[in-house]
Amino acid sequence: MTALSLAALAVLLSVAAPVALARARALHRAPRAAVVLWQAGALAAVLAAVGAALAAPEEIWRAVRGEQGARDAWLLVAASVAALTAGTIVLRLAVTTLRLGVVLRRRRRRQRDALDLLGAVDDDAARLHVLSGTVPLAYCVPGRPARVVVTEMVLQVLDEAETRAVVEHERAHLRARHDLVLEAFTALHVAFPRVVRSRLALDAVSTLLEMLADDIAAQRTGPGPLRRALRALEPKAEGHEVALRRARLEDVYPDDGPRGHARAVAAGAYLTGAAVLAVPTVALVTPWLRAAVSALTGAPSE
Repeated sequence: MTALSLAALAVLLSVAAPVALARARALHRAPRAAVVLWQAGALAAVLAAVGAALAAPEEIWRAVRGEQGARDAWLLVAASVAALTAGTIVLRLAVTTLRLGVVLRRRRRRQRDALDLLGAVDDDAARLHVLSGTVPLAYCVPGRPARVVVTEMVLQVLDEAETRAVVEHERAHLRARHDLVLEAFTALHVAFPRVVRSRLALDAVSTLLEMLADDIAAQRTGPGPLRRALRALEPKAEGHEVALRRARLEDVYPDDGPRGHARAVAAGAYLTGAAVLAVPTVALVTPWLRAAVSALTGAPSE
């Protein structure tokens, strides 16, 4: 593939693909596979950008030497723009990832220190950090050691089983290090230029991670307590995410037993992710393979 083709693929994966995936509500049935699909698309976009940046110099050199015929000037300009854009994105991604990692870890360390000072520790089996407050909130703070935090209002609104379901949801985030997944998508979101940047990927992955944590909690405590907890917390929650999660739980875990199609959706998501990731990977590897074969056989590479 040429630098222009790879640059176009990077734009396609970062602009058009998120719109299509965000509308695919069927993926909510298999959130783990859906997150993998989003990750595959994001990684494919980065690989395509890297490939464009690597392929462009050779194409520019060929255009300067006049090897492309009448299209020399057009190819020179287009390949230069593709190389500059792709290289900028890759550089911004590297810098943003490092900077974001440092900032987030400092912020979480300060949060943990503040919780140790302000929050009372519930010494029951749940082992919670309880904060005073009139709004029911539950969240986790990653790190070593990690924290699961609830406000006093949560303990008043929910019964013991419902509270345990909420705690298991937060612990699922901590065990699977969902914060690292969100960190990667945040860095990718910031790295792309504003003209092609969209919050669709970041917001969709955030929602899918909540659904994945719901599934893990439902497996540990049963879907009933978690459904009831979300129903109780929904009126006090901001936005529509809690309502969406509750509706999904009622759809995926109805009273008459789990519904099918989740495995089919997961299989389709995994296969699609593999196919999407294969395209830029092959484009990156092929020139190196040709050079290796040429070196071994003595034949000139194309």
